[in-house]
Amino acid sequence: MLPEIPYLPGIYTVILIIVMGIIASIILDKRNRVIITAISEVVLAISIIYLIDLPVNQSGYTIFDDFSRFISLIFIFTSFLIIISMHRELSDITRYGLAISLILAANIGMIVAVSSLNLIYIIVGWELAGLSSYAVIAVRRKDPLAIEAAMKFFIVGSIGFGLTLFGISFIFGSTGSLDLNGIYAVLSTGIYDYNLLVTGIVLLISGLGFKMAIVPFHVWIPDTYEGAPYSITTFLAAASKTMAFAVGLRLFYHGLSPVSNIWQPLFAVLAVITMTYGNLAALAQTKMKRLLAWSSIAHAGYIILLFGAFGPSINLIAGGLFHILMHAIMKILAFIAAAYFAMIIGSDLIANYAGLGKKYKLVSFFLTIDLLALAGIPPLAGFWSKYLLFLGVVEDGFVVLALIAVINSAISLYYYARIIKYLFFESGGKTTIEIKTSLNYIVPIVITGLAIILLGIMPDPVIHFLKTLSP
Repeated sequence: MLPEIPYLPGIYTVILIIVMGIIASIILDKRNRVIITAISEVVLAISIIYLIDLPVNQSGYTIFDDFSRFISLIFIFTSFLIIISMHRELSDITRYGLAISLILAANIGMIVAVSSLNLIYIIVGWELAGLSSYAVIAVRRKDPLAIEAAMKFFIVGSIGFGLTLFGISFIFGSTGSLDLNGIYAVLSTGIYDYNLLVTGIVLLISGLGFKMAIVPFHVWIPDTYEGAPYSITTFLAAASKTMAFAVGLRLFYHGLSPVSNIWQPLFAVLAVITMTYGNLAALAQTKMKRLLAWSSIAHAGYIILLFGAFGPSINLIAGGLFHILMHAIMKILAFIAAAYFAMIIGSDLIANYAGLGKKYKLVSFFLTIDLLALAGIPPLAGFWSKYLLFLGVVEDGFVVLALIAVINSAISLYYYARIIKYLFFESGGKTTIEIKTSLNYIVPIVITGLAIILLGIMPDPVIHFLKTLSP
């Protein structure tokens, strides 16, 4: 990658800025948590400003277009909000600077992965993000649940990575290229080894499925989400999954689109299974983290309609990207609100949320808004992202898929409403501890809550922008 630096300064400047933050966090580790947090937030804020102003450019196997800009901004913005809550939640760990460094390193990997047109570059970025995520989950080294969660994620992630590499080797054997433009050109000619290509695509979908949390590759999600600290779980749900979907869009929309007849039916079946199984499993959950984990799996089923209903509809890609954005925002609010209540009641049981809405009105209000948005209730932003996505599915001629998605969305309302019922319509006992309002939790909750409301009231500017994007 080094020879390309003079020709593509933008992305590498962002990486250099983040590397400086990593170095500072490691040097200051075990000293002043406030300074470490402040430095990381400044680094991310500068990166956001720089990315917004960075012109579109391409060099060799690396590209910075509006698609890369949009996805990279999701990574950095979500990390910015998550680190605010990390400062409070991870106040008990000894290696706080290392935890921050791992989050920043994961951002570098994710940005490289979505800004590359070469399969090797994508894999390098993907695995840098993955290795950083495995380590940061186990940041509480004396917590057996955190260690178990990290090990499960590591083992399953390694299997997924191996399948991805194996799939790429078959695709290379079929097309003779690792460049997405080269793969597209070969597939467009129709001169390639069909059997090798089909095998490679199936293996690639399997590998990506672990990161996307597609059933049956979802097995790590509930246990990992439950065992990891809330802020780290938020990062996995909001940023890591966004990378998986973005990389999938690059691969299948950019490189493998000429053979969509091979992978489109596979994704259609996986979408139905994933959204249905995720929602039905969520109905039986009694713990907030596990419910949100299964909810995240169900939303992965909605998002992979991007692939399962592949076609010419502009609304499909715009709706899918809008829902990727909203999924990240909604999960940040949900998990951080859950962390806030867990700190108060000392429990993750949904039944123990009884009566909290009457005492902790602000957090309960925004959590309610978030849950309704996750269910797709108008006029919140979660409704518009689902509406646009489902509309695109119908426009591409997959009416049955859209109908199944709508039914699943209706099913999800039941378990989201159950949380709201406990908050406001059930009587609760005394809380375990009395705490003062924690701005480390309140600030991200308010920011994401207002975003859900405002994007619901005024979705048109975002939708118009997303319709101009192309993976």
